[in-house]
Amino acid sequence: MVKVGVLIPQMACAELFSEERRAKLESIAQVTWNDSDKQLDEDEAAAFLRDCDVAIGSWKTAIPTKRILDSCGNLKLWEHAAGSVKHFFTDDLRDRQLQIASCAPAIAKTVAEMVLGELIVGLRKIIPNSQQNRTEKGKKPANKLYLAKATVGIVGASWVGRQVAGLLRPFGTRILLYDPYMPAENAAKLGMTKVDSLLELCATSDAITVHTPKTNETYHLLKEAEFAAMKDDAIFINTSRGDCIDENALIRELQKGRLFAFLDVSDPEPAHLDNPIRTLPNVVYTSHLAGGTSYHIGDQAVSDIEAYASGKRPLMVVDWSMLATMA
Repeated sequence: MVKVGVLIPQMACAELFSEERRAKLESIAQVTWNDSDKQLDEDEAAAFLRDCDVAIGSWKTAIPTKRILDSCGNLKLWEHAAGSVKHFFTDDLRDRQLQIASCAPAIAKTVAEMVLGELIVGLRKIIPNSQQNRTEKGKKPANKLYLAKATVGIVGASWVGRQVAGLLRPFGTRILLYDPYMPAENAAKLGMTKVDSLLELCATSDAITVHTPKTNETYHLLKEAEFAAMKDDAIFINTSRGDCIDENALIRELQKGRLFAFLDVSDPEPAHLDNPIRTLPNVVYTSHLAGGTSYHIGDQAVSDIEAYASGKRPLMVVDWSMLATMA
């Protein structure tokens, strides 16, 4: 039976693994849990994982360093019950026969859930209508939309972008996609129409939602021209990274009162206290709430271990070739 060491402290583990999933993992593997409330340091993690085939870590846990890998010769899979694993890929990892798997697809589910809610609330003009009703008998907004009548533009066919598209499909929403790396036929299979121009997507969509990774290529991907091209009353959502957009250019457009934005990220993060996104009436600024811990992560981790134990490939195995285009 596969031997699994779970580095995650017990309180954090309870946020990731339901009792059902813990039992499932124990039915397919010999599991050693970190039953303490402390993070194991490098030496402690090396001792903890010494006889394990699989390590499960998460935010703030030890990562596969030379010290750990030299001490744990049986390790063949490192399951990261969190998102980005780019920081794992140092020279310590080169030429090691160790698979690195990320639970980013699981996190995408919770991000997409929040985006769907913001699309519905934003397109129906619920917040400005509620604000108006505080001081007057507000009329129903003439420009409100429901999803079947709306065009939603997705920037980036990441795991999150694809999850958002999947949630929108049952509503009959017209979905546009801007992603230079996704072929048009693949986008069509996911229910999206690919456009080659980001300006076209911004000018055509009733709502635009950003789901690109943070890379040199995506720095300030949306700038003054893209925000100026957006329709009056368009909804803009960013749950990706703050510097994927030119925040000052967005603020200038927001100050005209033309757009409504849901920003779960900022540049820097958190935003300075005098940043207008904190006070503009047409902005909802939240504290990076979209992702984070959830049972979805534990579900994927257990499914990945089950796949590994049966000789199959975990859902998202990351290698050196993928790093340039991922978060």
